[in-house]
Amino acid sequence: MENQHNLVKKIFATTGSSYDAVVTMTTLWQDRRWKKRILEIADLCENPQRILDLACGTGILTCALARKFPNSTVVGIDLQEEYLEYARAKKMKCNIKNVEFYQGSAEETKGGNYDLITASYLPKYVDIHVVVGNCSRMMNPGGLFIFHDFVYPDKEILRKLYRLYWFFLKPLLQVSEPWRVMSSELKGIIQRTQWVSNTHEALEKYGFTNVQVEIQRFQVAAIVYAVKE
Repeated sequence: MENQHNLVKKIFATTGSSYDAVVTMTTLWQDRRWKKRILEIADLCENPQRILDLACGTGILTCALARKFPNSTVVGIDLQEEYLEYARAKKMKCNIKNVEFYQGSAEETKGGNYDLITASYLPKYVDIHVVVGNCSRMMNPGGLFIFHDFVYPDKEILRKLYRLYWFFLKPLLQVSEPWRVMSSELKGIIQRTQWVSNTHEALEKYGFTNVQVEIQRFQVAAIVYAVKE
């Protein structure tokens, strides 16, 4: 776990100031579509009182959840203190009152009672069974779990397009010093991860029902959601 934490810190060190712009452009604006879909799925959780956003980063999804559910308390947790500084600034700029941000890792987050737990771009980096187990213990009965991350396409034609995409993207990212490590690490992590099947397995093990897997456009991302019994 410690090695994985160090890898994440290494990949994202000093990238906080440019993260929002880079994630938008490098996903060809699909990140906005994916987060919009997460917010739509969140409607399945009626009037959540407490919401947890794991690996909240600069607070893009966290603040969106806080605006969508103004009567809830939203907690964002991230490993990178640098990212949390930008998240708190975003909170102040948007005058959002019902969200708080804390430093911490997803594997070690075990306290609280939540009706909705989300995470975007987290699953590929963590021991998903540990994280889902913690979510199960923190989640109220009937609570909603929503995780989102990149996946490697199944169809060969889409894999060819994916490799072409990285052929052009990698040198562009390497021009920027803060993003060089990410450009050399992320593609391999995405190709190796089995987070979707592992998450599905963990959700069933830890008492979640109605597990749904939505593969997004071009098979480059997925959203997995389920309800706590």
